[in-house]
Formats: sequence, structure tokens, C-alpha cells
Amino acid sequence: MEKYSDLYEKHLESLAWLKKSLMDSIVIAIKTISVKPLAIGNMEYFYVNENGTDVPAYKYKNSGDDFLPIYDKDNTGEFGWSDFGECCRIFDVIRYTLFNK
Repeated sequence: MEKYSDLYEKHLESLAWLKKSLMDSIVIAIKTISVKPLAIGNMEYFYVNENGTDVPAYKYKNSGDDFLPIYDKDNTGEFGWSDFGECCRIFDVIRYTLFNK
């Protein structure tokens, strides 16, 4: 019988894989469907390379700022959202906009 701590670690690994897969799917959709930043409301969405990995990114429209990653996985408060549920809602809006043009 597995220890609870082993099961917990397996679930954490599965969750990390799910998060990465969701973000990869958004980046692939943006790369293949929209060659320029996607404007939705007062935001623009695209992707940036963060530590060798392309991740979904945002910036305020016409701000002149650089794109920042949407998901603040380390909860630094420097950019984006640390609650992955909020990121998923943003990803849904991006996906809906891309596939329903």
C-alpha cells in the first residue's frame, strides 16, 4: 500500500503536468491562428519565452509595456495571476476568441 505522502506527490506532479499542458495548448493556438497579439477588451494576449519555455502572456492595450506571463506560478506578485483558476478563465476567453472569429 502506498503512503499518503507518495500519493500526494503523484497528484502534485499530475497537476503540474495539467497546468503545463493547458498553457502549451494556448501558446500553440496563438502561434497557429493569430500571428499578432490578440486584442480582447483593454488587454492584448500573446506569448513570451520564460526560461526557455513559451508561455501565455498579457499586457494592457497601447501601454507600450512588454508582455508578461499570465501565470505567476511563484506567487511573486510581480506579474499575472497566481491563482491558476483565474488563469484558466482567461485561457477560456482567449480560446473562445481565437476559435470563434
